[in-house]
Amino acid sequence: MAPKHKHNDSLDPLTLAMAPPPNETSEQRAKREREEAEAVQVSRRIDAELKLAKIALKKRKDAVQVLVLGQSMSGKSTTIKNFQMTYAHKSWAEERTAWRAVILLNLVKSVNTVVDILTETMESAELLATESQGSGKKAPPLTPLNENHRNIIRRLGVLRQIERDLKMLLGSGASEVEDPNEGGDNGPQFNPSRVQEFSVRSSSGWKDILDRIRNPSQGKESESQRKAFQVISSCRDDILLVWNDKSVRSVLKNREASLEDSPGFFLNDIDRILSPSYEPSDRDIVRARLRTTGVQEYTFTLDRGNHAAVDWIIYDVAGVRTSRAAWIPYFKEITALIFLAPLSSFDETLAEDPRVNRLEDTFMLWKTVCSNKLLAKVQIILFMNKTDILKKKLESGIQEGPSLYSEIR
Repeated sequence: MAPKHKHNDSLDPLTLAMAPPPNETSEQRAKREREEAEAVQVSRRIDAELKLAKIALKKRKDAVQVLVLGQSMSGKSTTIKNFQMTYAHKSWAEERTAWRAVILLNLVKSVNTVVDILTETMESAELLATESQGSGKKAPPLTPLNENHRNIIRRLGVLRQIERDLKMLLGSGASEVEDPNEGGDNGPQFNPSRVQEFSVRSSSGWKDILDRIRNPSQGKESESQRKAFQVISSCRDDILLVWNDKSVRSVLKNREASLEDSPGFFLNDIDRILSPSYEPSDRDIVRARLRTTGVQEYTFTLDRGNHAAVDWIIYDVAGVRTSRAAWIPYFKEITALIFLAPLSSFDETLAEDPRVNRLEDTFMLWKTVCSNKLLAKVQIILFMNKTDILKKKLESGIQEGPSLYSEIR
């Protein structure tokens, strides 16, 4: 008969609970000791994580926190890039090469946008020509485009798959839907604020995306980018033929497709971008467009200037009307607020509500921000940007509507 485990009043309950069971075999003891060692390691990891979390919390409290507000397409990302380029030089330099994939996607999207417009124009002209033949009337050519343009468009069709591949490389995304009913007799008019735009969901903006490109898993991302570069390079001559063609430019002008004013426009830089030794310049990175959804948090360590390194946290929240309620929780902790007012939007409407003028919406939004009591002790900075595009529009003769500034006055 096995001896009973004797109770010792001198031992505390915890010691008794942790004591090895009676009649423990050598295999059971080895297993128990192994599990106890693993438990100690887990405990130490948790302690280390808690210590790091405590340090991070203190670091976060000491950081300068800035909220960047403005409409969608108001220039928030460009402002943050300029800030990083000027004051966080180390991280800016580390990310430089990874922007190449974003710029290639921007280039391909511009080409595919042109191809879409030309295809729609030719199809509409063919339909109208067929109707004219049915009525017995001889109609003049309805488009300056011809069979040569059709052949080039067909050859450029391979860039559709390249666009999909680059989107997969950068991450899963969503699109803003373009309104097909807008426009007059020339078909749907091009509107940069409503073009179908690829976007990536990320809580830290472009930083996570660029890190993944810089550190590819199993070489898949690197191979995808190499393939994209090779295919786009093989289409270089056709891209230049289309973009420099007078008839194409005429069609784009009639459709009011001012691609040069769109974010991420690189068609005038194709020779430089498709050079094997190409490395994105500071200006290229600032111009590159990678739309991210949700609230973005950018953390920078300022390493420029005469002062010690300082951590900054910049929040970029969505600017569309349906997302503006998400701004309020950030009002309580921030040190400063930067408000972006794009002055060039005086002749544009909101993508989410075409009835509302963008500049009027900016003004009303500015008044709402300034009157919020939660921001009473926050430094508010107004950036009136996109003045270069404003100047270009005014020089071209574009004028505001009669009631545009009714609210401002």
